[in-house]
Amino acid sequence: MVLFHRVLGAHPIDRAAPPLVVLHGLLGSSDNWQTLGTRWATDRPVVLVDQRNHGRSPHHPNHGYPDMVVDLLDTMDALGIRQADILGHSMGGKTAMYFTDRHPGRCRSLIVADMAPVAYPPHHLHLFDALAALDLSSFGRRSEVEAALTSSIPEAGVRQFLLKGLYRSDPARFAWRFNLPVLRRHLADMTGHRPLGEIPAPALSIYGTRSDYVVGRGMDAMKAHFPQLHTCALDAGHWLHAEQPQAFDAAVVDFLSRQEA
Repeated sequence: MVLFHRVLGAHPIDRAAPPLVVLHGLLGSSDNWQTLGTRWATDRPVVLVDQRNHGRSPHHPNHGYPDMVVDLLDTMDALGIRQADILGHSMGGKTAMYFTDRHPGRCRSLIVADMAPVAYPPHHLHLFDALAALDLSSFGRRSEVEAALTSSIPEAGVRQFLLKGLYRSDPARFAWRFNLPVLRRHLADMTGHRPLGEIPAPALSIYGTRSDYVVGRGMDAMKAHFPQLHTCALDAGHWLHAEQPQAFDAAVVDFLSRQEA
């Protein structure tokens, strides 16, 4: 499946440095990466991708990492990208790791943001429950949707993140861009782990010290699978690119500059 994507910058894909392909996390979209992607696009093409069942990409009843690996391959082939640097956050980080394991020649280097090749307990169940409980046909304004989520999702930043996926499917009705029932049904697949070999590509793990996705056993797993691993800890939670955008930007630029040396 060729995914919806945005190509940022004025550099032709086949003439500049390898493109940077960016994969968002669960319930996110390429919109989340527009600001950082524009910064990185001054030196190379940057491709922001909506993964299946998210953003403007097609909805599909299947949502597993093997599916998303094929989607990424199809999208790179459609764009004529022979090799890329790949950055993935959360679910996108696992997609990137499995893609690089299956297609090592297509990834020059890998940046994994607050994710590790381990199984996690199902996260975000309360978010899915809160979203599924809403009757979107009863709301006329975005502010009303946010107000209805306040008691179940008290964190304002999380509500704003989720509301980026809200749009008007017609002038009188709201809808979610992400495929809520399919993602809820496959949540165990998203938080689980599939076999992963040793990946020789240079890799950077950027992780939040106030997140439990990487600290501890997650970092041990990263070191076991990535012999050329670099690490960068940020004082942030799981959405570290939103909490610490300047530090995140600096870490990515520094790592990519080493690949050009």
